[in-house]
Amino acid sequence: MRKITAFIFLTINGYFKGLDEDISWHIHGEEGNEFSESQLKADNILLFGRKTYEMMMSFWPTKMAYDCYPNVAERMNNSEKIVLTNSLKEADWMNTKIFSGNTIEQIRELKNTSGKNITILGSGTIINQLTDAGLIDQYEFLIDPIAIGKGTPLFNNISSKLELTLIESKLFKKSGAVLLTYARK
Repeated sequence: MRKITAFIFLTINGYFKGLDEDISWHIHGEEGNEFSESQLKADNILLFGRKTYEMMMSFWPTKMAYDCYPNVAERMNNSEKIVLTNSLKEADWMNTKIFSGNTIEQIRELKNTSGKNITILGSGTIINQLTDAGLIDQYEFLIDPIAIGKGTPLFNNISSKLELTLIESKLFKKSGAVLLTYARK
């Protein structure tokens, strides 16, 4: 059975995006780059919703991505990827499969097979859906030391209580960000 981990960055007041999909408040410096490199070494399948997929696809294959974050860009582009969408009909980013229709059941079936673990990157809506389905084993919250006035909170639409157990924490000293890793109880 595969393990599913959700990774998402949040403001200190719990938003995963600001108004108009804004994530410019997120700090991604040297520490974040080193963390991304280490995480991508696990060679997990990367899982996205359509909006996050399109945002990632618009950056990681570019020359700028390779110039700024060469190791992360290489791994992002070469990783196996799945996008959950009912609107995209084909994927333009290499090594990407599209799951459409009953995507929750498709992920449940994939989870129940052997193979690479799965990491959800961003994609708050997908995290909410898979949380409700009980499919996420572990949550990694990277909390930036910033509050914004308005945005979309994570777990805004879950249908039942989610109880977690802290299993690890990490401080990014330069940025002041904190990574909290939780397992589902």
